[in-house]
Amino acid sequence: MRSWTRPKLLKSALLLLCVWTAIPSFAEEETEKPNDAFATVHVSADVQRAIGIKVESVRALAPVTRKQVNGQIEAIPANTAAVNAPLAGRVLTLLAQKGQRVKKGDALMTLDSSEIRQLSVESQRLIALNKAAEEQAQAKVELAKRNYEREKTLLGLKIASTKDYQTAEADFKQAEAELNTTRSQTRLSGAQLANRLAQLGQAIKATAQGHITLYAPISGIVLEQLVTPGEAVEAAKPLFKLININKVWATGQIYEKDLQFVRLGQRIEILTSAYPERIFSGSIVNIDPVVDPISRTLAVRAAIENPDLLLKPQMFVTIGLIESSQGQVGYFIPSEAVVSVQGKQSVFIKRGDDDFLPVSVETGETKDNLIRIKSGLKGNELIVTQRAFQLMAQGAKGAIPSEEEESEKKTTSKSQPESILFLTLGGVILLLLGFLAGKGSKQLAKNHTVTAHTVALSKPAPTNSEGE
Repeated sequence: MRSWTRPKLLKSALLLLCVWTAIPSFAEEETEKPNDAFATVHVSADVQRAIGIKVESVRALAPVTRKQVNGQIEAIPANTAAVNAPLAGRVLTLLAQKGQRVKKGDALMTLDSSEIRQLSVESQRLIALNKAAEEQAQAKVELAKRNYEREKTLLGLKIASTKDYQTAEADFKQAEAELNTTRSQTRLSGAQLANRLAQLGQAIKATAQGHITLYAPISGIVLEQLVTPGEAVEAAKPLFKLININKVWATGQIYEKDLQFVRLGQRIEILTSAYPERIFSGSIVNIDPVVDPISRTLAVRAAIENPDLLLKPQMFVTIGLIESSQGQVGYFIPSEAVVSVQGKQSVFIKRGDDDFLPVSVETGETKDNLIRIKSGLKGNELIVTQRAFQLMAQGAKGAIPSEEEESEKKTTSKSQPESILFLTLGGVILLLLGFLAGKGSKQLAKNHTVTAHTVALSKPAPTNSEGE
């Protein structure tokens, strides 16, 4: 039998070591699956909750066309009011200040006026005189009434003459007429003051001292306060300016070529930089009848309800003119639900509890962070609207394991290095054994050679006679 030399044993050990160390990688290659981005992705329920996957139904909405123009907020002229000094005087007290909210009928200020004081004094004098005259007339009426009743009684007893009765009756009626006249004069004693106050055209209340109080003609905010206490003012001097912005105008300039996009009553949406996440809505109430010859634009005004007073006059806004398309319905989904899979716009549809299938779709216009799907989806399908990108990334790697699968995978991966270490150690042992075996065989061969040589030397040499 042919003996194994050390080089042969070394080569055999190395070959065996390479085969054993390659076994794990072969096993791994056999377990790898082909990569298909449009294959169903399996995600367990606990992983869905952990990464925040959200699923919603596809919504069918009517598509809209939009035209956006720049504009600004304006106060409605009918909702503003100026409070002016009704006559010359001096400011006594201010009961409202700039920025203060007031209601209609709230007192704004008091003003001292010499004119009103004179009218008030004259009115009080006339009232006093007419009161005295009224009392005298009342006394005359009572006297005339008693005479009249007495003559009437005597006439019934045939004691008094008819002439005396008629005279007493005439005196009684005349006294009553004088009393009525005096009462009318008393009522008219303050007419001059009342007429003067009415002539001023404002809600005013006057006192006998000549002090007048001015009241708010509308509810709103004090936009301007133009006087200070103690200041002397002339008639018609501006004192306050009030503004009510519970409803405002959004005014935009429209080019004549864009008139096709606007009409009275049309719905609009307002976007502001101050509140980027909020949309204000309203409708067009006014369109200028004439185009500006220089700018070739005209103003379009829309009324906006503003109960929280968030929209301020002179605030810049973006006005969206909305026109719904009749008879057409499209499917709209959140924009973040659409991802690119192998260069195609796609969404993930939920199949069952833990499976998600990516499907290719054709997209269209956007509406309020929603994107229209022209084809590829059906109504009421459940699609992933949040974390679709994570699903797309996982689709290229494989299913997301559950916690149990993950722990099992870690155990398997942990055992692989141990097997490799064991195989490597075995190869080293074999190599060492091969080396020792080779060394032993060499020593054995050497010993065999020495023995043979010794035997040869100890053998006697042949003689000549024997050789012959």
